[in-house]
Amino acid sequence: MITFPGPASALVALPVAPDRDGIARVLGLERCAREALPDLRATIPAFNRLLVEGAPDSWDPEEIESALAAAAERCLAEEPRVDTGDAVILPVCYDADLAPDLQEVAVHAGLDAGDVARLHSGRRYAVLATGFAPGFAYMGDVDARIALPRLATPRARVETGSVGIADRRTGVYPAAGPGGWRLIGRVPAPLFADAAERIARFRPGGTVEFRPIERDEYEAAGG
Repeated sequence: MITFPGPASALVALPVAPDRDGIARVLGLERCAREALPDLRATIPAFNRLLVEGAPDSWDPEEIESALAAAAERCLAEEPRVDTGDAVILPVCYDADLAPDLQEVAVHAGLDAGDVARLHSGRRYAVLATGFAPGFAYMGDVDARIALPRLATPRARVETGSVGIADRRTGVYPAAGPGGWRLIGRVPAPLFADAAERIARFRPGGTVEFRPIERDEYEAAGG
């Protein structure tokens, strides 16, 4: 489906799940769109959608829609190029006082806290989108057993580096601020100290792995 949310922008929603394969197909669509419409100012991939922005003085909605429809058909017919490169490795401490929702997640799953940490850190996640805050990456999918919805009432302050779960997504808060995700651990804050670096670290389609560390390692790393 193609819609036009602005005078020089178009949003393409692919009929695929917003998961690892979905973002891979969106990135394929982005490549095709760039080839077909070289004058685009920006393309923003996220989950199973692609937003494209062009120059108002050369924006032809019929031409844009035709080119994007052809690009979408092409990328849906091809096998998605799933990222097989090196993952970003993030050390995370799952100590209880750094993970205020870890026990609740464990009770919900019928597991102990250590099992939740092992399930969370035991898989490679795809970056499905970035946003909410500079350097925040929506990653998926967490094991269904430890998936919980956001808190009904968000916290007024979540510390930098906090690792959260919201439904089948996981992410790391790049800066302190309000947030409603279930907090199950924390990455040493210095890893997110440089704004430009934290923004560049995550890109849609890239992959991330969490490496469990002990409290002394966390503190030695500046936590």
